Amino acid sequence: MKLDTKWLGVILFAILALLFLYMAGFFTEKLPTEHDAKTNQIDVNNAETHQLMLTSEPVVREFPGVVVAEQHADIAARLTASVMEVLVKVGDRVKQGDVLARLESDDLDARVRQSEQALSSAQAQLNAARKEFSRVRALLNKKLIPQSQFDQAESALQTAQANFNKAQAAVSEAETTFGYSIITAPFDGLITQKPINKGDTATPGALLLSMYNPNSLEIEVNFAESVMPYVTYDKEVDVVFPSYNLNAQAAVKEVTPSADANSRSYTVKLQFEPPTAIYPGTYAKVALTLTDDVVLRVPKEAVYQVGQLDYVKVVQDSGEVETRLIQLGELGRVRTGLKQGDVVLLNPRAL
Repeated sequence: MKLDTKWLGVILFAILALLFLYMAGFFTEKLPTEHDAKTNQIDVNNAETHQLMLTSEPVVREFPGVVVAEQHADIAARLTASVMEVLVKVGDRVKQGDVLARLESDDLDARVRQSEQALSSAQAQLNAARKEFSRVRALLNKKLIPQSQFDQAESALQTAQANFNKAQAAVSEAETTFGYSIITAPFDGLITQKPINKGDTATPGALLLSMYNPNSLEIEVNFAESVMPYVTYDKEVDVVFPSYNLNAQAAVKEVTPSADANSRSYTVKLQFEPPTAIYPGTYAKVALTLTDDVVLRVPKEAVYQVGQLDYVKVVQDSGEVETRLIQLGELGRVRTGLKQGDVVLLNPRAL
C-alpha cells in the first residue's frame, strides 16, 4: 500500500510538470529572448505589414427583449350557460364584430320577451295616467273638482312614470344579458387560444378565447438604470431575432417612468415593422448604442501564439523586427503591448 501511494505521488508530479511546461510553450516554440528581439532581421520590403491606427467605434450593449402585442384580448364568459357552438379555431383571422361563439340563450330570449311585454303594459298605463291627469287638471282649473282629486291623479301619473322607467331598465338589462350569449371579436385579429368546445359549460370569468392584433406588435425590453441617459423617445436600436436569423430596426416608443425596485431596470417598449411572421413571445436581442470609444485593434493575421500567449512582430524604424508580447481583448482590441503608429507584420509565421 505504501509503494502504491509513493508511485501515485510521482505520477501526479510528472503530470503537473508536463502541464506547466506546456503552458510555458516548451512543446510549441521557444520563447524569444531579448537578444533575439533586437537582432531578428527580416526583409520587410517583401513582407505584408499593417500600421495600427486609433479608431472611433460605438459602444454597444445588448439586452434581452420579447415581442408582445399591444392590442390583445382574453375573452371571458359573463354568464353561466352551455356553449352552443364555437365558430373559430386557433390560427383563424377574424374581423371586428365577427361572431366567434354562441352560448345557450333560450332562457335569455324568453326574459327579453317578458320584459318587452312588461314595458308595453307600463307604456299603456302611463298613457292612461297622462290622459287622466290632463282631464283632472282641466276640471280643477274650472273649480269643478276638489284639490284632493287632482293630487290623486298626479300621484298616479308619477307612479306610472316610475313603473315605465323600471320596465325600460329591465328591457335594457335583459337585452344586454342576451348579448353576452353572443361572443364577438372586439377588433381585427388572430385567434391564439380556444379552450372551449361545444357542450362545455361557461361560467363568469372563465376564458373562452384569446386573440391579438398582428399589426400591433412591439418589443418589450428592460434597460439597466445605468444606460437610461442614452434612451430617448424615437431613438433607433438594432434588433436581432435569433430563432429566425432576422434583423430589424426599432425605435423607442414608451418608457416606464419608474424603475423596478429589485432589478433597478426600466421597462421600455419599442415599435418596429416585423420582417416576417413574428409572433408574441418571440425572443429578441436589442442592441443599444451608448457612445463612441477610441480603440486600437490589431489584425488577427498579425497575431500568433506561443503556448497560451499572444505575440506580434513589430517592424522598427531601423528595419529590425521585434517580437513583442501583447494582451488582447475582444475582436482584436489591444490592451497592452502596442500603440498607435506601430507597424506589424502580417502572417509572421510564413516569414
